[in-house]
Amino acid sequence: MLDNLTINDLPDGVVDVVEVIGMDAFKSLVKFAGGSNLYIPNESSLVKGARNRMIRESFDGDYKKVSRKFGISTAQVRNIVNYK
Repeated sequence: MLDNLTINDLPDGVVDVVEVIGMDAFKSLVKFAGGSNLYIPNESSLVKGARNRMIRESFDGDYKKVSRKFGISTAQVRNIVNYK
């Protein structure tokens, strides 16, 4: 039945999701997680690990330069660089 579904058949609350990810991806999402609560993290929390890796890779001893480059405090840079 899901194969016959069109955007006009959908409730208003999910149309915006379909417009972003497409009908095929939405149908796959329904098959995978339909009926459950699904948490989608925001962009900043999702990319935090990659940002921290880039900070460690680019760190050359100058906390202030790295903090300006990434828009975070020198204390945050220090914590990220020193985290094992």
